[in-house]
Amino acid sequence: MIELIVQPVGRVRPEDAIYVAREMPKHFPISIRVYPTMWSLQPPASAYEWSRMQYRAFDINEWLSRSLGPLLKGGRLALGLVGADAFVSGLNFVFGLADPELRVATVYTARLEDNDNGRFLSRLLKESIHEVGHLLGLEHCPNRACVMSFSNDVEDVDLKSPDFCDSCKLKLIRAYSDKDLVP
Repeated sequence: MIELIVQPVGRVRPEDAIYVAREMPKHFPISIRVYPTMWSLQPPASAYEWSRMQYRAFDINEWLSRSLGPLLKGGRLALGLVGADAFVSGLNFVFGLADPELRVATVYTARLEDNDNGRFLSRLLKESIHEVGHLLGLEHCPNRACVMSFSNDVEDVDLKSPDFCDSCKLKLIRAYSDKDLVP
């Protein structure tokens, strides 16, 4: 079984981490157990790019990997829900970033926020599933309805489903074909 820790970082409500932890397994074609943590970690100032007013996403992933080190033993994965904006070189911003080598992914909430809490939670869930999909070896999908499709803007996030297309489901099932992993 895949085990995932959901870690709030910065100004993220614990109930948002609980929501993601509760809803995420419903959308995977393999067994995944998600554990939310209730305490929020504060991102390091050293990862903040003052000239851009954004965090460096790679630096946050490395910091989160170090911070959660003991919890990642045994092959566990981590998803940081970060209440901020972030970027990677060559892009103005990212909604999230996965690093399979570190077994850590992050989702940045600043551009997902909305006055409609239901819309915000839907966006947060989709991007969380998307980044965990990358941790499990999936690439971006050309199917615009698939949760693994690339989102250029928040409208793209709104248009895609929280579910994997049949092709991405099959890739996950093949990669994790152990009978105990398929629900």
